[in-house]
Amino acid sequence: MFSGKATSADFDTVILGAGAAGMMCAAQAGAKGGSVLVLDHAKAPGEKIRISGGG
Repeated sequence: MFSGKATSADFDTVILGAGAAGMMCAAQAGAKGGSVLVLDHAKAPGEKIRISGGG
């Protein structure tokens, strides 16, 4: 987890939303060697997935 100051210029890809689609995009971009920043309003990534999945 990144806790310093950064701008979008510090990352190859910036993804807004850590839901299913955002996390999949982040995984694909990271697998291709890019640096990825995922921003979301929830405290933990995938929060909405866990809530809607019943677990």
